[in-house]
Amino acid sequence: MANTNLIPYLTFENTKSALEYYKRVFGATDVTRESPTEKQAEEMSLNPDVNLDNLTLQASFRVLNQPIYAADSFLGKPVVSSLISLMLEVDAHDSDAESALESLYKQVSDSEEVKVIVTFEKKSSGNKYGQVVDKYGITWIFSAVK
Repeated sequence: MANTNLIPYLTFENTKSALEYYKRVFGATDVTRESPTEKQAEEMSLNPDVNLDNLTLQASFRVLNQPIYAADSFLGKPVVSSLISLMLEVDAHDSDAESALESLYKQVSDSEEVKVIVTFEKKSSGNKYGQVVDKYGITWIFSAVK
């Protein structure tokens, strides 16, 4: 289907804090965050004394110019799952894209705020590949394919 996008939508216990993490560790850009209004909080049956500024109804950010959306889990504590993976894939023939991907991997892995699963390097296939898990249990796959 043309004109269809698949955009990750992540749920956190504290999206406000997660956004700071992704800015610091992944260099997230174009960060937006919207708190619920009093009316929305009432409609969601939130405790009337809750600090709405600490809650996130919807947020978005970009990593390597790829959009990611997020929000707080209003239905209870989110369950961390190793089943969630996000892959950043670039064309290895595009040296600027490959360089940006490699720089991001280095920034992320050097931060010591992720667990490196696979070091980003050329594999037997000729493609470059690396994998980390962030502090929220999300696997990030870095892939430069020919």
